Amino acid sequence: MSYMDYNEFKAIMAENGYQKSKAVDVYLNKAMHYNKLIKSIKANIKDKEPVIKLKMEKFVKKYDDARIEAVWDAINVAKLEKYQGWKFIEDGEEFILQLQIKYQGNMKQATEFEQKQVELSTLYEQAYKRGKLHD
Repeated sequence: MSYMDYNEFKAIMAENGYQKSKAVDVYLNKAMHYNKLIKSIKANIKDKEPVIKLKMEKFVKKYDDARIEAVWDAINVAKLEKYQGWKFIEDGEEFILQLQIKYQGNMKQATEFEQKQVELSTLYEQAYKRGKLHD
């Protein structure tokens, strides 16, 4: 994985016709969290001895890798939402309602893929709400 900044993220999103959604924001918020950790470490080691800076660089690298991974996860969620034609959080309730109608209330008849979509929708909504509590 290479360096990824917000402009690169926006370019990839635009190039592929992906939309930013609340589920995408879950991962972008995670990336921002890692970015804050990196900035904090760098600020705290600015005046430290070179040996300490060197030791802390492994944490900077670890958090930067995690930040980049979170941005790619955001892009992958946007890709999946485009593919399925609906957004996990914004359209999740409607999707579940349509499944309930389709299967006349017996959600056990839903396909494994549909069940995973419902599960992801629920998990993303929970993660999004948790993230909003920390803002």
